[in-house]
Amino acid sequence: MIGSLMDQTRVPNEIIVLASDIDCSEAERAYPSVSFHREPNLGDWGHDKRAKGIDLATSDYAGWFNHDDSYDQNYISEMMRQGELGHDVVYCGWSKDSSPQFKSGSSTSGNYIVKLDIARKAGYTDRHYEADGTFIDRIAAATKSIKFLKGTLYFHNEVK
Repeated sequence: MIGSLMDQTRVPNEIIVLASDIDCSEAERAYPSVSFHREPNLGDWGHDKRAKGIDLATSDYAGWFNHDDSYDQNYISEMMRQGELGHDVVYCGWSKDSSPQFKSGSSTSGNYIVKLDIARKAGYTDRHYEADGTFIDRIAAATKSIKFLKGTLYFHNEVK
């Protein structure tokens, strides 16, 4: 996943990796510009890691990336271009059938970036299986500017 982000035509301003029980020393040597944080007590589902990432982030936008996913080399460029055009949330799917609706249940078929201040306002406070969905619903309620990108920029469960 880190390699997929570092191989972008536009490299993210900031990459934060929150690891629990894995040794990241090899990745730390390979990617010195990435900020690694060992957080062994943040749970297995990733909810606390997402909340901690929001706390640590300093960029204008935040996005969440899983270890078993990969991204088209233009993912960051295309997503940020839309953000720079004034959209608070930019969302893309992982297949031609992905839903253009940004709400819980439908957004699990894609990936998104959100302005950091909106992510903080929405708060990643839930600690249950559907926490991603309730966070997405709060983000959607906090903004009117959501952009869906057609095309496949995100590859779920496909490490390349």
